[in-house]
Amino acid sequence: MVRRANQREHLRRVSERRRAGGRPETDRNSARTVIAASVLAGVSAVIVSFITGLGSSVQGFVTDVLTDEKKPAATAPPHTEPAVPLKVVAIPEKGGSFLVSEQRVTSPEDRAEVIRGAETPEEWERLLRKIKATSIHMTAYKVAVTNVSSPVRVVDILPVITRRTAAIDTTLIEPLGGMASNSIPVRLNLDNRYPKFTQNGKPYFTRQSQVLKAGEGFVMAVEAKLLGREYVEYHLKVNYLDKKGSQHSLVVNEPGTGVGVFRVSGMVDDKEYADYWGADESGQGRRLLSREERE
Repeated sequence: MVRRANQREHLRRVSERRRAGGRPETDRNSARTVIAASVLAGVSAVIVSFITGLGSSVQGFVTDVLTDEKKPAATAPPHTEPAVPLKVVAIPEKGGSFLVSEQRVTSPEDRAEVIRGAETPEEWERLLRKIKATSIHMTAYKVAVTNVSSPVRVVDILPVITRRTAAIDTTLIEPLGGMASNSIPVRLNLDNRYPKFTQNGKPYFTRQSQVLKAGEGFVMAVEAKLLGREYVEYHLKVNYLDKKGSQHSLVVNEPGTGVGVFRVSGMVDDKEYADYWGADESGQGRRLLSREERE
């Protein structure tokens, strides 16, 4: 009996020791679980923060590239000089000349202006622009060249012919006035295949060039002649050197004036014109002349 009791007591003690030894292990496991969860939570927070920051950085980088918001916009220096340093204007000489046109004057209003003369210069200019009138044998105009920038050297002004055909024989209109010219006198012989501006029979720009400071200029009074039975259209090309010595060209097209200055026609026989508007008896107006009257 005593021995059995002793065995039971021994088993009780062993059982208590096991239970006592089991509590710290459980507590340790719980502590490890808490620590691991905390570490994982911290790592997760760091990862989330890193991803969020990386996303913001990437987004900011893309935004900077697309909109360049972080970089101040580059301010262009003030543009002090115009792209083209020269201003070239062609001005027709005032006065009358024989005019021809490839069009006929048909409307009653236009015919009335030709017969009696337009009441204002503006009306006459409008009609001449409408029928694209040009002079016979000769056009007289001025070419005004002005430097609007840094110093330049004008080395040449060339006529560039764009059309050469038979002389116009549709409409001829006699003048009711005279002509005049001044400034640097130059001539242009359009009968030549490669015409040049000449002075006293020699090419003008091969003997000298025009050096222009800012605000300076010069004016050429041009007398362009065509004696043959042809019609010529052209424009001007101005060659110049800038302050660095680089060569440039400026094209000057036909100005929108009543009588074309960059086109001229030779004359045909009076009887060949479809319409011949000659001066009337008073000399103050015009009328259509028959072919018999033109002989």
